[in-house]
Amino acid sequence: MNDTFCNPMQLPDLGRGVFCYDKNSPMEKFLSRKRIDFREVADPETIYFDGKWYIFPSVQQAYVSEDFIHWEYCPIEIEGPLGYAPAIIHYRGRFLLTASPINESVIYAAESPLGPYRRLGNPRFPDGSLLRYLTDPAWFADDDGKLYLFWGVDTRGADGIFGMEMDPENPLQGICEPVKVISFCGDNPWERYGENNEHLHYGWTEGSSLYKHNGVYLLQYSGCGTNMRNYSLACYRSSVSPLGPYEPPSRTMLRSQHGIVNGTGHGGMVTGPDGKPWQIYSCLIRRLHNCERRLSMDRVEFDADGEPFINATAVPQSLKTGSLGLTPVSVGKAVDFSSCRNDHFASFAVDDCTHTWWDPAEDDPEPFMEVDLREVFELHSARIIWTDPELDYEAGKFPEPVQFQIHFYDAQHKKLERVIDGTGTTIDQNVEFRIFPELIRAKFVRLVICREKNRYHHGITDFTVFGYPGGTEF
Repeated sequence: MNDTFCNPMQLPDLGRGVFCYDKNSPMEKFLSRKRIDFREVADPETIYFDGKWYIFPSVQQAYVSEDFIHWEYCPIEIEGPLGYAPAIIHYRGRFLLTASPINESVIYAAESPLGPYRRLGNPRFPDGSLLRYLTDPAWFADDDGKLYLFWGVDTRGADGIFGMEMDPENPLQGICEPVKVISFCGDNPWERYGENNEHLHYGWTEGSSLYKHNGVYLLQYSGCGTNMRNYSLACYRSSVSPLGPYEPPSRTMLRSQHGIVNGTGHGGMVTGPDGKPWQIYSCLIRRLHNCERRLSMDRVEFDADGEPFINATAVPQSLKTGSLGLTPVSVGKAVDFSSCRNDHFASFAVDDCTHTWWDPAEDDPEPFMEVDLREVFELHSARIIWTDPELDYEAGKFPEPVQFQIHFYDAQHKKLERVIDGTGTTIDQNVEFRIFPELIRAKFVRLVICREKNRYHHGITDFTVFGYPGGTEF
């Protein structure tokens, strides 16, 4: 089985954005002057159980995989609402699930990772008072069986991210006073709010997650704001206890400010198929809404001092070996196209940017865009990120599997026999990653949207063709 993946992750059936449900949600978070349906998946926590990996992103959904490459969408059966940033753990024979509060902080329990989850109750401090603001929670169970709960957001250093040991017999009940483990620190540039970290005394420190590696507790957090392209991750370390004391980070663990994989933050580590830690994390689209996000994944590495770091990737990778030597060969190249509307040219699909897109004309019977690679390259694969301009859940216009084809031409613009045929796809993939059955030598690549086979209008945020560097003379 092919072990190649490409970020953002190819996840089927992305859900409707949370802010689309509430007609009173802040309009300033929408990037247009009207409320538009968008899709999002973010803030993941991942566990491994009984031969499968389970990603729990916001909100009330899961993705399941047996190989860490191919993921299946699975709804969660739960008897109450579940907000942003879920926390999941398998502890003492059952699964404990919670998330940022919608109306109240609630912990649910189930015998299966997908439910049905029943309400266990409200978390409480040792004195019995309610833990009302369980924002961005995280569970952790240590090797000695002790259970911990982390939560919190800090903007100016007055609040913080806290941890508390919980009663193993009653995981609703804290049994020690909360310990502040992380505070906003303006001395760390990556924690300052703003696209350029320009707010010296204000941040958005959030999204804690704890993972133990070689006896060291790795407590990660996100900084500066999930709607920013420089959203990033850093990691505190302790060899003493889940509650510290912790050694602060000297730098970010993950930060990617540009390109298709940007705004890299809020996620968690999990042990991958190779027995080593991997990170599944949020990345930013921000085309229609500030919270329009996707997921990516990459391996966790460690420097000579044991501090973890992650290199965000946006080209195909092997689970076993990492880099395949591939590079994007289509970015910034000349594009011919059949039509566009509102000046959303096809060149926006090859500009390595997530918030621009090609939008074909509504009356275009067969929209196409053709990229001139300038040379003949050996081509390996392609990534497509679709847009859904007509998406309107209340009007019954739901996401659909987009029917398409990719054609190839030689240096003389002679059409090659090889076609990547996506007209039979039955799975809705907002991010489409196709590995070619064999290497294709071509100079021109044409993507055709088969409109007669689609119910709705579709556009393209990204069309990237991956190949091996070199080619022939111009």
